[in-house]
Amino acid sequence: MNSKLLYSSRVACKWLAASILQIVCGVIPFAAAQQISVESQATTLTDEQVEVIGGHWGIHRASGTDSSAAAKYVYRDGEKWVDLFSYHMLDSNKDGIPNMSISHDANHLIIKSQGYPNHPTAIFPNSDNPNTIRVQDFTFRLPLVPKKSETITRLPMGPVGMSLNGVVFFNPFEMAGLNAVEGYDEVWLDACCGHPQQTGVYHYHKYPTCVKSPFIDTGKSHSPIIGFGFDGYPVYGPYESESLRAMDITGDQALDVCNGHEDSQRGYHYHATPNRFPYILGGYAGVVEPSNNREFRRPRLGAIEDQTQPGEKYASQILSLVPGTLLQGKTQSVRITIDPTKARRGVPEGVPSWVQIGPYEAQEVEREGDTIVAKIDVPQDASLGVMLDCHLEFGTTSGRPPIVLKRNNAARVSVE
Repeated sequence: MNSKLLYSSRVACKWLAASILQIVCGVIPFAAAQQISVESQATTLTDEQVEVIGGHWGIHRASGTDSSAAAKYVYRDGEKWVDLFSYHMLDSNKDGIPNMSISHDANHLIIKSQGYPNHPTAIFPNSDNPNTIRVQDFTFRLPLVPKKSETITRLPMGPVGMSLNGVVFFNPFEMAGLNAVEGYDEVWLDACCGHPQQTGVYHYHKYPTCVKSPFIDTGKSHSPIIGFGFDGYPVYGPYESESLRAMDITGDQALDVCNGHEDSQRGYHYHATPNRFPYILGGYAGVVEPSNNREFRRPRLGAIEDQTQPGEKYASQILSLVPGTLLQGKTQSVRITIDPTKARRGVPEGVPSWVQIGPYEAQEVEREGDTIVAKIDVPQDASLGVMLDCHLEFGTTSGRPPIVLKRNNAARVSVE
């Protein structure tokens, strides 16, 4: 069998199918997600241009106006002020409401979020997840001046923090309390490391490789911020310095059980740890803001512990990706070999209706027997080094949930 179809027609089918499924489920049909690749938005500001509102937070107002609409909230990250949120405040789902809005009071940065991902996602429901992504009405309060606590607060179920795009972090566990990220009880996460739960909250259990910071993570310096815990401390990507991941540090600067440590420029902060428990947060080292999760009314203490059950749930569905290294700024053909017998519901004949590797969607797809050939465009500002997951969808034009396949840690992006 040899079949081929251009991505331009597939994208129409994908979003039409998604809209049909969401209408059936009684929710608003979403438009295509915000494009992930943009120019790096590093903000060059002097201290005189920023009105400090507390801790590392400040406001930069456009020159020549006092209009609050022109104000941007900025964060002091080491030696520079950075605009963390402007890129993420667009209207990704085209409902006339920005993804996020930000304000503050005397003690908190106040973030209102729809919790809607501004990157490509799988279609939900699908063969491995019966839930639908729904718009949320979150309000989170981050302490402007985080304070270390004498005890570690245990991560609750539900939201435990927030990424810069307003999508929430969950702890690493599924409903029964076992590891949802890997092992026998792994749950189906899409190539952007997220999925919705029963009430439609799309969330990340592990390092979200599709969240644009909006700064490139080259692995040549300290990673940028990707979000915040509910104690107000920032969560950074995996790197501490050039080619050194924070999780590989030993001695006094090693990450603690909360996945955090301290340095002279940033103070205390967390790091995501790809492929190593607890993945994002292991507990709160700081004093949590109680309004962010109702479980904080009676918080439990102590860091979480791994409950991984032996085995691999999805690895054998997709046998290999060749090449396993994608080149930054290049278009490449990737050969994806599948084993249809490992899919719980079988694999339909024909070309997949969707192929995604990390944040990068296939532009053209063909099938040669059990090998899928996908044309992938990798932008020039793609983050480097971190392993990306791959997912395939089959059958989205039938009006029924698609059959999905996945492989974790399938490829990475590098330079020539």
